[in-house]
Amino acid sequence: MNSNIYEITEKILLKEKEFCSQDNKLLRNKVIEASQKNDEKLLSLLLENEETCQRFFKKVSNSFVFNKEDFCLVMQNTNAFSYGYTRYKQMIGFADSNGNLIKNQKDEELVFPYKDGVLVGGQTKDDQKKKEVFYNELLDDREITNLLAPKVLKNAVIYNKENPQGKPVSKFENENLIIRGNNLLALSSIKKRYAGLVKCIYIDVPFNTGNDSFKYNDNFNHSTWMTFMKNRLEIAKELLSDDGNIFINVDYNEAAYLKVLCDEIFGRENLINEIIWRYRTYIGQVKNFFPRKHDNIFWYNKKNIEYFNMGNVGNFEDTPDYKRWKNFLTEDGCIVYGNHPTSDSRFTAYLNKYIKQFGNPKPGDVIYKNSGYVIDDVWEDIIALDAKNKTERIEEFSGSGQKPEALLERILSSVTKPGDLVLDFFLGSGTTAAVAHKMNRRYIGIEQMDYIKTISVERLKKVIEGEQGGISKSVEWNGGGSFVYCELAELNQSYVEKIQDCKTNEEISLLTEEIKNSDFVSTKIMPSQINTQIKEYKDLTLEEKKQFAMEILDKNMLYVNVSDMEDKEFKISDADKSFTKSFYLK
Repeated sequence: MNSNIYEITEKILLKEKEFCSQDNKLLRNKVIEASQKNDEKLLSLLLENEETCQRFFKKVSNSFVFNKEDFCLVMQNTNAFSYGYTRYKQMIGFADSNGNLIKNQKDEELVFPYKDGVLVGGQTKDDQKKKEVFYNELLDDREITNLLAPKVLKNAVIYNKENPQGKPVSKFENENLIIRGNNLLALSSIKKRYAGLVKCIYIDVPFNTGNDSFKYNDNFNHSTWMTFMKNRLEIAKELLSDDGNIFINVDYNEAAYLKVLCDEIFGRENLINEIIWRYRTYIGQVKNFFPRKHDNIFWYNKKNIEYFNMGNVGNFEDTPDYKRWKNFLTEDGCIVYGNHPTSDSRFTAYLNKYIKQFGNPKPGDVIYKNSGYVIDDVWEDIIALDAKNKTERIEEFSGSGQKPEALLERILSSVTKPGDLVLDFFLGSGTTAAVAHKMNRRYIGIEQMDYIKTISVERLKKVIEGEQGGISKSVEWNGGGSFVYCELAELNQSYVEKIQDCKTNEEISLLTEEIKNSDFVSTKIMPSQINTQIKEYKDLTLEEKKQFAMEILDKNMLYVNVSDMEDKEFKISDADKSFTKSFYLK
């Protein structure tokens, strides 16, 4: 039998005009209504087809009994896998704390990310990207309050020139801070100490391109990503100072929707600018479509206050780029071949671009014409003009991926001054923290992925040592400073990672049974109802089984709440208790 019964049923029902729209689309609501009335036309169409007859009817003696519930489920879930998954979940009977089935309620929606991140090789090539998996589910207000309560901080280590490999600490003294853990929960945790104190937030958000592999349940499509962002941006706003600013980097997939969301959260009147960052240049046209060449950076101010200081945004003569290049510019802002910064690798990019278009230059030929140093003119050429140059440019920016240090330097110099606090809760490879460190800004970085220790922390250690990549020379960076690394204390978060590591159906089934018999199973289900041996479970895909395993975990037990820190069951060390208390000013 064809696995997607909906497609078969749709094809059959489209033969009846009563069930079709003018553009020949199936009117599902009308079909469902007809099924409730045992409509003769509907039943006849279903009985005439062998597959729909077997699926929706049970033969009793010489009669056929119509399974309305099964039919309606198929009509409401157009995807075969979604249908199968929904059917299995309903067999389990997920319920709230009052015993009411979740499917009958309209509880508040909250989305949680569990990242299955894979870094393919190094971070020096543009086409090497991480893949992230997200799950979501429904929680009521009480659960959300408990989930977002402050978490215990553990394994705190300080890095400085005296302790290049790190030294354990049991007291937080307002140092720069790097946190490993779920960024929604980490944001909620730092709010107690930093609400209203952050001068600038920069985030490079998941783009929801399909590569991010958002996993939707029955009620989530594009809204999953929107809810995911809404939860985090609302807390981010609380962390900003009254004159604080947020810069959100996104691509075309969600840019329009994100702007509407940000207008709602930060206020439409507080949009300072939509910056177009041109990160790629094409020579000629690409067949069949116009090439995509930019990302969007939405810049919002928390409050539209008159004393907002535009800083260096409107005065390109104050920027490090201009100061470094001004001796080579002609009166009309040009750079000519033979009079140029030969030691500056950025000139090499201009020269290569010129050669590609016009051939080898002669002394006096104009290689670059300054147009006032508008943002995209400068930032476009930070990233290379072809694959070879791109690799070279990104290596120069200390493994910062697509976001070069000069991009963050321009942003931070525009809205902050030395000593101001900067936040990035999608830290990635650590570009924001590295630039903030070199520019003498305080910073907080949050990242859940394992590479926070192998890439982000290692990068910041090199910054302390005085590495000379990125903006180091332009800001005369010679090393120094410090930062503290710590982690949210995990409980069943370890199961999240085990789930994502499963490669086979056998592995995920065994792990599901283990979770079922653990203390971390959700109170919304009865463990005895979970059966990994029945056909409905075995028919699920590997990813659907992973999603199910994720959903039966108690999300209030991902990490240890501060209120439970003294419970011996959680085995929080004295050093971690001391650090946590000092962080929350207890």
